[in-house]
Amino acid sequence: MESALQDDCVSVVERQDDEGAYMIRIGTLETVVTIRLRRTWGSRTAYRLSHAIKTPRQPSPFWSCASEADTPGDALRKAISGFTMHYRKAVGEGYAPAEDWLVPAGS
Repeated sequence: MESALQDDCVSVVERQDDEGAYMIRIGTLETVVTIRLRRTWGSRTAYRLSHAIKTPRQPSPFWSCASEADTPGDALRKAISGFTMHYRKAVGEGYAPAEDWLVPAGS
């Protein structure tokens, strides 16, 4: 779990390991993203995100199509990497980070 949160593009706002809830910020954005982990019946770990990321370089918000992994740490890493990958690419191409990059679930 620790290594998943040790990304220079991620700030941990709050974590509730016993509940599988992680509140983070991506890069310089102020919006808090919540990642919730839960065990599935097959002993894998699924995750649910409060937001997706949609930078100016993306045609639509990024939602993982396979939102589970073998372990809780892998699930958290997978959830975070979707955000950080798109964030870094957009910033690297010269886009200024904007709060509207984070799209709430259900929007």
